[in-house]
Amino acid sequence: MNKLTTALIVVLNCALIARAQPIDREALVNRHNIVVHEIDPMGAMAVGNGEFAFNVDVTGLQSFPEYYEKTMPIGTLSNWGWHSFPNPQGFSLDKFKFTAFKKYDHQAWYPFIKTDNNNRISDNLLTPESLYLRSNAHKFGLGRIGLEMTRADGSKVAIGDLKNIEEKLDIWTGVLSSSFTVDGTAVHVQTIGHPARDEVAIKIESPLIAAGRLKVRIAFAYPSGSWGQGFDDWTKPDAHQTILSRQGDIAADFARTLDDTKYTVRTKWSSGVSLAETGKHQYLLSGGGNQIELTAWFAQKSIAGEVDGFADVQSASRDEWKKFWTSGGAIDLSGNDDPRAAELERRIVLSQYVTRVHNAGSLPPQETGLACNSWYGKFHMEMYWWHVAHFALWGRPELMERSLDGLHQILPAAQAMAKREGCAGAKWTKMSDPSGDESPSWVGPMLVWQQPHPVYLAELAYRAHKDRATLDKYKDIVFNTADYMATFMEFDPQRKQYVLGTGIGSADEGHVDYDHNLNPTMELGYWKWTMETAQQWRVRLGIPREELTDKVLNNIAPLPVRNGVYPTLEIPVENGASWMATWLYGVLPGRDIDKEVMHRTLASASASRTSRPQNAVTWGFPMVAMCAARMNEPEMAIRLLVGRYDRNPFLPSGYAYRNNNETPLYLPASGGWLSAAAMMATGWDGNMEHAPGFPKNWKVRYEGLSPMP
Repeated sequence: MNKLTTALIVVLNCALIARAQPIDREALVNRHNIVVHEIDPMGAMAVGNGEFAFNVDVTGLQSFPEYYEKTMPIGTLSNWGWHSFPNPQGFSLDKFKFTAFKKYDHQAWYPFIKTDNNNRISDNLLTPESLYLRSNAHKFGLGRIGLEMTRADGSKVAIGDLKNIEEKLDIWTGVLSSSFTVDGTAVHVQTIGHPARDEVAIKIESPLIAAGRLKVRIAFAYPSGSWGQGFDDWTKPDAHQTILSRQGDIAADFARTLDDTKYTVRTKWSSGVSLAETGKHQYLLSGGGNQIELTAWFAQKSIAGEVDGFADVQSASRDEWKKFWTSGGAIDLSGNDDPRAAELERRIVLSQYVTRVHNAGSLPPQETGLACNSWYGKFHMEMYWWHVAHFALWGRPELMERSLDGLHQILPAAQAMAKREGCAGAKWTKMSDPSGDESPSWVGPMLVWQQPHPVYLAELAYRAHKDRATLDKYKDIVFNTADYMATFMEFDPQRKQYVLGTGIGSADEGHVDYDHNLNPTMELGYWKWTMETAQQWRVRLGIPREELTDKVLNNIAPLPVRNGVYPTLEIPVENGASWMATWLYGVLPGRDIDKEVMHRTLASASASRTSRPQNAVTWGFPMVAMCAARMNEPEMAIRLLVGRYDRNPFLPSGYAYRNNNETPLYLPASGGWLSAAAMMATGWDGNMEHAPGFPKNWKVRYEGLSPMP
């Protein structure tokens, strides 16, 4: 028996052992339950279901939002909670003055906004029309539910008065518990989100209730429509309407009107508790002995059903979260001496929780999910892959398909955008809302790397189901996406090649000479893979290949190489390596790449990320890590995903931190960690090695994962 045969047997035995011993899912999850004992302005957490999130402070409710407003907003958001300010000027994208960019034989028109000389923009540089179209529609806070407490002397309790704090998020059941004392008196709060309804259930226990010193505050605000974190404006009580309709002694409906937006909040509380209106849009629940139970159901339309009781929501949450954790994939890194293994496992488990709460809805998520309003709450299609691809890789494709199905809703708007540019098919924009319209921008309309994402995700859905129904379900998305790409690419008669450009920007958003940008490396390779995949869908469906797409594929420009590495673009000419190019042999299987060139490119990309503490993270780290895994550099992949975490960018809450401005939590990073971990464990098509992306001396057990293409 030669050495190669022996090594292969060892590898296969390791894989068989890993599969033969089921992972104790409950133990794996429970060792990463979140427990905090300190007040932290970055410590917000959430319960929710992908369509709806109830974001809370250290009390388990929304009691001290002002303490968090500059860091991690506290409020309630949903995928249906959109609002637009009145529009007497009639601003619309159809009337917007588009900017023309010259192509080879025609002009393409974009809703482009010019910037200052430093390529910067701010609201004061925008015209009223541009600002309106960018900021509308926007997500808004559906309401706040928090505690109003007083001390023995009658003064209002401040957040610093809370002592003996223990806040615990039991992610196995979705139950959030918060305990603390006020003036030595205990308060215990349980908060639970319903898995199917936009409903939150609350139980509060404390002697302070009977003493009249603890009440529950329900309050509603007008939308702020702001860029960044906040989504509520509490200074305009006359700009909106709340109509209270009591439903007996223990229930009430709140009918809300915000300009043209209407919604309802149906509430029910425990017996002995009374509701009082204390001001415009302000209400207090009090009484009830030492306990108050409250359930609030938020709905876009009128509600026909009854609100669930606390125990019903608790039972539904326990059942659904157990189902979530016991289905799909799992990775167990226990038993390793390397402390990075425990930290990576924590990031993996908590990222599953936060993406399930924020990303598993009917629309592509915004970068901060249902926590705060980055970019007015609009979703960004260039982040779409990072948000949801991991659901399929972790054996939960149905969660990815919720928003993939939703693309059918915005397909007509995507087709209209393609038509404006003189192209067929559908163009997927960077920044949009449920209308599907593109937001005027100085960079968004020029980006092209988001275009292939729906095809990649549809391919993951097909790999999961392998049936004709999936092909029929998403063929319009796949074919419209590819048709735009084939008609967008231009034939250069001198080169006798199809090229990508001009009138485009690169994914790094740093190359703004849109008149001259040509052949961005990552985008060029991704577009080719996507058009090839769309043609394969035609073959699977038994229909002819699309003629123009084949013509483009047979004559597409090669990937640029400069100084032995992959550059960001062919033009402008730069000497450095492109970290974005690692996408082509990480997320993608690298059909056209030169491995030696990619290895040098990878070395440059990795060095720029592992040479400093991880005090902030983006999707770039997992993207480069996936390339490292394919290039047989597992130690490099681990350094990228964990590395020096002196200033840990994965907060105790499990959120990935990026910055304190628009994105205090960054869900593309959370999704990226999950995609990278799945790939590093189970590998990719054709891989026979156990856990190829992990160091060989690590103990890695996994199950229920799907390989990358």
